[in-house]
Amino acid sequence: MAVTIDGAAPLTGRCRVSLGQAMVYTRGRPIEAVVPIVYEAALELEIDPSFAIAEAILETGWGTSTLARTRHNWYGYQANYEDPSRARNFASDEQGVRTALETMATQYFSPGGRHYRDGRGATLDGWAELWVDGGQANWRAAVRHIAQIMAQMMALPPEEQSS
Repeated sequence: MAVTIDGAAPLTGRCRVSLGQAMVYTRGRPIEAVVPIVYEAALELEIDPSFAIAEAILETGWGTSTLARTRHNWYGYQANYEDPSRARNFASDEQGVRTALETMATQYFSPGGRHYRDGRGATLDGWAELWVDGGQANWRAAVRHIAQIMAQMMALPPEEQSS
């Protein structure tokens, strides 16, 4: 299955990977624990789960970041390079994931959102330009690479997905 997630590709209304593929790809890494939360929230908000998972992987170094481990902040929400301490602290992984994905859905991916910009904010190019602090070209390439690899994974049988 070829996965197209180029710079102009919409990050909404698509589902490029299954939960099983995402679980295989993240197996054994700290981020594995939140993949089902990210996947379900992304589907509900009509965000491509492969993008939502790739973004969390990149933001947290596969779930190893202090923000992810101590603040349940899986997207660097309200953080910046100059002052990471400004990052928001969440009560749970569910709250951290949901808040970040809802912000993406309403402010970047939906008409009327502050960063929608005639749909540009809902593409990989627009996302990298508007969300990522520097290194946009590398970020876009990394998201594409992660999504493509995930899509090539053989999905686990449903009974093994949450083990």
